[in-house]
Amino acid sequence: MSEKKKDLTLKQRRFVEEYCVDLNATAAYRRAGYNARGAPSAGANGSRLLSNAGIQNAVALKQKELAGKCDVKAERVIREVAALAFSDVRKMFNDDGALKKIHELDDAAAASIASIEVDEINSGDKVIGVTKKIKLWDKNSAQERLCKHLGLFREDNSQKPVNLPSVQICFVSSEKP
Repeated sequence: MSEKKKDLTLKQRRFVEEYCVDLNATAAYRRAGYNARGAPSAGANGSRLLSNAGIQNAVALKQKELAGKCDVKAERVIREVAALAFSDVRKMFNDDGALKKIHELDDAAAASIASIEVDEINSGDKVIGVTKKIKLWDKNSAQERLCKHLGLFREDNSQKPVNLPSVQICFVSSEKP
């Protein structure tokens, strides 16, 4: 056990464990066994606990531990966001225009799908058609997240100037002297 964890009380350690479940300080405060009279009290006290440097360190360590167990790394998250940001709906179709089967999609195309709905069109007991609806994750928000990660926006969210080569334009008269 780390030195910082030893400095925490049993309830504080329990709070850290509970907070890392859902990042909800109010709920974690209650689940850790603290007594709170009403939601505002639990919220305020949970927030107070989160301002404790020892608890902040313990939360950071626990989150790092959980991320390691789940193989969550910044590189993997960025790769997934990039798959959404640069998704191309054409990868979901065969050359003849038919929708590919789900197992035929590459990883990036499959990751860009938020949901799939398949509705059968029936005439009596016979299926006469099928409607397939594919909803993709929001490409714009994925691109915005990547831009922010890469520092392409200023704090006020305006774009940073890009160093483009200067271009000179000269107008030449078409009349002959």
